[in-house]
Amino acid sequence: MSQANVNEWQNALLQQVDQLIELAKTRLPAKNKPTVRGPEYWQRFAKHHYVRAAALMKEGQGFEAAKHFRRAALFGHSKAMLYLGQMFMQGRDLPHSIFHACCWLTLAENAGEEGASELLQSLIHQLTAKQLNSARRLAAERFEQLCDASFDTHGL
Repeated sequence: MSQANVNEWQNALLQQVDQLIELAKTRLPAKNKPTVRGPEYWQRFAKHHYVRAAALMKEGQGFEAAKHFRRAALFGHSKAMLYLGQMFMQGRDLPHSIFHACCWLTLAENAGEEGASELLQSLIHQLTAKQLNSARRLAAERFEQLCDASFDTHGL
């Protein structure tokens, strides 16, 4: 194939692509505004993971349940935050970590979950001031993740 034939072929192909793009623009719906999905949208996912975690706990699969509790917690499910805190506090199916328990229980308490305050008060004395500040800092970072996950913008 000569260079002239290649150039003609490329030009014809580019013209066809341009025509297809124009055709697609006329037939596809225009996106006027980006879709913003708020907390209500994500609450369904939180509930799904929480229900899945509860079922896994009943089946004796605590470690797998903890994964779903964490996902639910990061979507703002306060009871999932409480259960994660308890699991870390008791070392049940997760490593025993007062530090991580404090983090999740702090979030649960701030989310208004009953029982979180009492549990938090029972373990705070087990942490040094530096550990407590670090746990609260981690809770603040988790809160930022929770906020980021609570809103999803499409089309920006």
